[in-house]
Amino acid sequence: MPDLRLAAIAAHRFGFGPRPGELRTIAGDPRGWVKSQLGPQRTLPAPVAALPAAEEDLLAFGRWLVQRRLNGNNGQRVEDRAERQGITQEEMRALSVEEDFIQTFRERVARAVGARLEAAMTSETPVHERQVHFWSNHFTVSGAKPAAIALPPSFEKDVVRPNVGGRFADMLLASCKHPGMIVYLDNWLSIGPHSIAAQNPQRARRLPGGGRPTGLNENLAREILELHTLGVHGGYTQADVQALAAIITGWTYERPRLREIVRESGGERSGAQLFEFDEAAHEPGPKTLLNRTYSQTGVAQGEAALGDLARHPSTARFIATKLCRHYIADAPPPAAVARVEQAFARNQGDLHATMDALVDCPEAWETPLTKFKRPEEYALTLLRCANLTTLPPGAGIAAMQTMGQPVYRAPGPDGWADIADSWLTANLVWKRLEWAQAYAARIARADLDPLQLGEACLGPLLSDETRTAVSRAESPAQGLALLFGAPEMQRR
Repeated sequence: MPDLRLAAIAAHRFGFGPRPGELRTIAGDPRGWVKSQLGPQRTLPAPVAALPAAEEDLLAFGRWLVQRRLNGNNGQRVEDRAERQGITQEEMRALSVEEDFIQTFRERVARAVGARLEAAMTSETPVHERQVHFWSNHFTVSGAKPAAIALPPSFEKDVVRPNVGGRFADMLLASCKHPGMIVYLDNWLSIGPHSIAAQNPQRARRLPGGGRPTGLNENLAREILELHTLGVHGGYTQADVQALAAIITGWTYERPRLREIVRESGGERSGAQLFEFDEAAHEPGPKTLLNRTYSQTGVAQGEAALGDLARHPSTARFIATKLCRHYIADAPPPAAVARVEQAFARNQGDLHATMDALVDCPEAWETPLTKFKRPEEYALTLLRCANLTTLPPGAGIAAMQTMGQPVYRAPGPDGWADIADSWLTANLVWKRLEWAQAYAARIARADLDPLQLGEACLGPLLSDETRTAVSRAESPAQGLALLFGAPEMQRR
């Protein structure tokens, strides 16, 4: 028998909310609807497929650096001329490094954010898109770091999307070999203390500023252990961080040459095709990580270590806890965590089987509306609710920035917080309600019934209080604003 309540839970908890008419389709088999979308998908959403390749992302930053250097040679001359012509300092700010950087990359970032939002907004498989967002946040590459500003979209396209519903070990390995992660967490700056490059600095690759790397960089190794695999309480020590950092020395990417940077045609290679192993930077010899010695040489040493980390019991527990926190409750039910952990371990990190176990957890269906939606999830719910097929003005990069979650610009490598306390602040709640009201006014029209829209989006989860308030609205715009601001619309 169709169950609209379970259908609403499925649509909001595992997807981004339904489009009109979708609840009745889901109601025939809510669990089956979710499970049908858990496996890998071979075709990219059209807006995502149209985005530049990782090589072009790298070239974009290189072009900006070269242009700044060319401009910098004449910087004082320009300032003197501006002063003679009466140009103010405020007017000159548009030529500053920061302003120039923003102007150069604004359109590029806005296009990528729009593509991600549009893919989720129009998706016939929103459960799959939701998994993409989860794993992109787990393996965060943030454009908040200037050198990585253009890289998060291609990282998501190259690393996350091909491995959703696949093996965790494959996604972990792909993440560590992508230039996005290598740049963001500085592994391209790392050389072993006993490496050829350390013994002979002329063998070390030059950095963009002209210098050369001088020692071991622990950033990527630390985040692999703390954020990507074992978790902060996973049983590793500082010695393990240093050992893993040494194991992955030499893991870098093919640097674009000046000829490639200045050419007009863009690069077409993916992140995987840009990975490069620099033997001269690699720390030689066997290394011991978590009481296991790795005697392999070259890239194989790191591949073996990452494979063992992916299969470690602490990794199974850490991933299961994060998944249950994301999909079920801020305080994950221990019984659900245990079932998901067992599935992850039993199936050697198969993410399809792991999610299948989560969907089978009764806790995932018992109590609706326990999770407070992050701004991006909330915006996508409203966009899907209105059945839009193109992203409307004011719903892209600026909206996410205003509501406190600028897409692809997480504040740190731990990504965006997944608990309500981080989002239930007076200012952030006010900002999302302000945006929802403006959005409601923009899409309102005489033939759009807010109450019918609420029933189509929430089904039995629509409260009597909201139903009454919306029905008494003086206009469609006011009715939509009341619906969009309702507590049940903001939770999943």
